[in-house]
Amino acid sequence: MRTDSANAGVSGAGETAVRTVAVNLLCSYAFHESTDIAKVRRDLVCGRMLIDSGAFTAFTTGRIITLNEYAEFLERWRGCWDHAMTLDVIGDPVRTAAQTRKLHMRGLPVMPVFTKGGTLQEFDAMVKDVGYVAVGGTVGLPLKHQLSRVRMLQRRAQDLGGGIHALGVGSMTALRAARPYSADASSVSGAFRFGTVVYFDGKEIRNTPISDHAKLTRSRDDLRAHGVDLASLVRTRRMPDQMTGRRELMQAMSLAYAVADEVLKASVPVPAPVKLVEHSGGGAGPHVYSSVARSADGYWVGQLDTELHNAGPHLYNSVAAGQWLPDAVSATDAELHTGPEVPRVWRIYGRDHHRWCRAQVPEGVPA
Repeated sequence: MRTDSANAGVSGAGETAVRTVAVNLLCSYAFHESTDIAKVRRDLVCGRMLIDSGAFTAFTTGRIITLNEYAEFLERWRGCWDHAMTLDVIGDPVRTAAQTRKLHMRGLPVMPVFTKGGTLQEFDAMVKDVGYVAVGGTVGLPLKHQLSRVRMLQRRAQDLGGGIHALGVGSMTALRAARPYSADASSVSGAFRFGTVVYFDGKEIRNTPISDHAKLTRSRDDLRAHGVDLASLVRTRRMPDQMTGRRELMQAMSLAYAVADEVLKASVPVPAPVKLVEHSGGGAGPHVYSSVARSADGYWVGQLDTELHNAGPHLYNSVAAGQWLPDAVSATDAELHTGPEVPRVWRIYGRDHHRWCRAQVPEGVPA
């Protein structure tokens, strides 16, 4: 399932296309039909972009998404996304498989979705065919049953040389135990709707209501490490709007998923599906995707990825005009991971970020 996105956002003669892992972004067609996906992609220096059809949103809201309009969206932004899921039909594996075949016939290498009601034989066939399969049917399940389903299917996929994406599984406890190749966490955008602040405390991704001042106070060090303006939240007792700090809070909360991604790969690394390695370089998982429900949020989260690298060229993103500058690049990399302009939570948990870089460097230069 190779796309041309490895070259997206890279400019300048002699530069080498690089995509590593920092901020992984899931964009649902249901919310991002009018989003300039190329603009978001340009800001994702390291992160991956996964397109979701929005089938679950359509199912819960009554919206109709046609196969043709979704296919045209994917074709329009081909080269900007790393992976895209099929347009599944919730609870109907037969119609889901038919739609996947039609998208494949249009030359769109979408991930099949193993939806509720499918058989294990059908799941095995999906893995053998494409290697990377999205797994639904977990939202709303008790954690015990969610874990059991995701863990069993990931192991089954790995035995066949593949891996799964666990739809809607954002619990760090579940991800550590089940170890899917990738998963998407609940929408950061939703935090504004429900009046909660999202942050990573070193073990879990937490959600704290802004009305709970005692809990906010106990979590102040973690919140400040993300760059959250705690004083403003406590004073106003309201989530900021677009004019009063939504961008900054959106980026601060998205950091939670970026550092969780780093921690998971360091503690419970998962091998990439064989076919991903063959076609696009793969990269060890788990990968945690943050989903956003507004175009502006997508732009801001993409900019966060750029800002995490705004000290200059990354250690493995520094091949210009065919020259390799190890001293200058090493100094820049040290500044990136320790400099005061980088949020403290990233300095703590992103300090080994270079270990997960997927760079194309000159022959003979170790990565």
